[in-house]
Amino acid sequence: MKKIFSVFRLDLKSLTKNLIVFVVVIGITILPALYAWFNIAANWDPYSNTGNLAFAVCSEDKGYSYKTLSINAGDKIIDSLKQNDKMGWEFVDADQAKDGVKNGEYYAAVIIPEDFSENLLSITTGDFTQAKLEYYVNEKRNAISPKITDKGIEAIETSVGSTYVSSLTETIAKVLNLSESEYSESKNDLADKVITALNDAKTDISTFDSSVDVLITTLDSIDGLIKSNKELVPTIQSTLAGAGVFTADVAETLSSTQGIASQITTSLDGLIGSGSTYMDSVSDQMDDVFGALSDDAEAVSNKLAKIETINQKIKSVNNVVIGILEKIKSNLGVDSSKALSALNRANEKQDAIINKIDSIRDNITKTGNLPANAKSEIETLIGDAKTELSSAATEFSAIRQNIDAVVSDSFSSLNDITGFLQTVSSGTGQLDTVFDSALDTTANLKKALKSLKSFLTNVDGKIDTLIEKVKDVESSNLIENIITPIIENPEALGSFVSSPVAYDTTRVYPIENYGSAMTPFYSSLALWVGGVVLVAVLNTDLTQKDRKKLGKANSVQLFFGRYMMFLAISLIQGLIIALGDLYFLKIQCENPLLFIATCMISSIVYSLIIYSLTITFSVVGKALAVIILILQVAGSGGTFPIEVLPAPFKAIAPFLPFKYGINALRETVAGLDWGSYWHNLGMLLIFIVPALILGLLLRKPCIKIIAFFNEKIEESDLVI
Repeated sequence: MKKIFSVFRLDLKSLTKNLIVFVVVIGITILPALYAWFNIAANWDPYSNTGNLAFAVCSEDKGYSYKTLSINAGDKIIDSLKQNDKMGWEFVDADQAKDGVKNGEYYAAVIIPEDFSENLLSITTGDFTQAKLEYYVNEKRNAISPKITDKGIEAIETSVGSTYVSSLTETIAKVLNLSESEYSESKNDLADKVITALNDAKTDISTFDSSVDVLITTLDSIDGLIKSNKELVPTIQSTLAGAGVFTADVAETLSSTQGIASQITTSLDGLIGSGSTYMDSVSDQMDDVFGALSDDAEAVSNKLAKIETINQKIKSVNNVVIGILEKIKSNLGVDSSKALSALNRANEKQDAIINKIDSIRDNITKTGNLPANAKSEIETLIGDAKTELSSAATEFSAIRQNIDAVVSDSFSSLNDITGFLQTVSSGTGQLDTVFDSALDTTANLKKALKSLKSFLTNVDGKIDTLIEKVKDVESSNLIENIITPIIENPEALGSFVSSPVAYDTTRVYPIENYGSAMTPFYSSLALWVGGVVLVAVLNTDLTQKDRKKLGKANSVQLFFGRYMMFLAISLIQGLIIALGDLYFLKIQCENPLLFIATCMISSIVYSLIIYSLTITFSVVGKALAVIILILQVAGSGGTFPIEVLPAPFKAIAPFLPFKYGINALRETVAGLDWGSYWHNLGMLLIFIVPALILGLLLRKPCIKIIAFFNEKIEESDLVI
């Protein structure tokens, strides 16, 4: 130990005897602190100044009106942005906005097209055209600014959705225009009217059902009369005359029912076609996801979640159509197997798309990256889904006429009955010929009438159930509890529907500003730079003159003896950096004493590593210290999380002292978790072991090689 301190005393004498050397040492002691302070100050709170980023906005929206609802979303967006100071919004025309982005005057621009409001309200026409904004961003000007302006366009999208839903809902609520008492009276009147109408319908169905019974009885009589004796024509004539009383009423009822039945295939065709419309929307949004946002995996995941919702809707629509086609197949006898198979295959494709999206989002959550072939795989599945939906539409078109024909035939058969009865009544002289050809017809008609009777019985039971439900609703306060707040405060309803979910944020270990958050990184960086400056200015080995003054000393004594000066200066560097962070910059720090101690411990570890590299490998060691610095800046997790870095940097991160030094400092700045702090500090101290092995054990075999290397460098008179 005496030899070690003797070397340190020699270094102190050299320092105090030479004023120039003293000034240089003072300079290299303060210089790393300046590096840290300037960087922390420059990054103090950049996100509070995004209002200085020029963002052009242009609205060409012409607005849209539908009945009592009128909206100009473009004007509402402009008004909203004028109250928003998150960006430097500049309201210009379309040409100026585009040119400004190209020449760098604006970082980004958004143009609201003239049909924007019309597309927003396409729900009123059933066309469901997605409203789109034109977004232009200059990614050349700055690496970070596109990420900030992307948040600006997301704010506009949020404003559009909130404004649209809020306005639409408020308008619907105001259209009600009822007081609470008026609503209560209206509710009771409405319930009474519904019940009366249902009872009337029940009576009509009962009458119709009786008519069907009479028709069936009549057909049985006709069938028996034909088979027994044609001499009973007078009796038949009397029977038909009695039946003629109700044939006019039956014809009118059948005509009304047939008009409703004819809409079945038209509705089914529309439902099947809506699947293709939704898939077109999926394709458009998929291009948007992988086109503009492929470098932002989290944003891609959020967009994919919205697309997955559309695929679920397509499945729901397909399931409704499948249920209807199965009933048509079983009740009407129309073979819809091919259409059903195509729709089932279409649902399988939707499941495949949903599973693929879930897989991609899981991958993003685990790795932070998009799978390489994500876009092409989803596009293939979307193409397959479109093919199956098209096949379903084709197969339905092939059986549509058959469905219409069966429905039409059923009602035509009943019309034939009334016409048949009237025809027979008009001329009994022709009954012989008519009855001879009618045996087959009467059998088919009786079968159809029995099916209709079964249907009417089922409907009658459902009407009874519906009447009971209406009575329950009339006596319940549920509707008042929903409607009354809407009547009294439509604005509140609009606000709720436009933003039905709110969230409370609990900030765990909150940090006041970006500068404080970056202090651990820039302070660690400055400490390492300080160590590099030390070996660049001070000699790591003793001169021959100092060796003679010292006397005989081994390599271990020389190593630690000279390192004492490096240690002293590095401790002072760490102290100055820490004190300046705390009391000059006034960073947030939950434990100042521990922050100072951690800075000084980090300085010891960093300086020892750099000193060992230099004393062992000389100039090459200095270069290695710089290379390690570069690797640590990129791969230590000081700026971006290690999880989002490329694979090589993730692989080397555990072997970099910066990772643990920065994490230990973060604990003292934002709030201590003692387990995490001691883990990171312990891992940092472990790097002392390889540094000592490098400086004490590996130095001996390298001395001759490094001496030869240094000799050649000195001969060049170029490298110092």
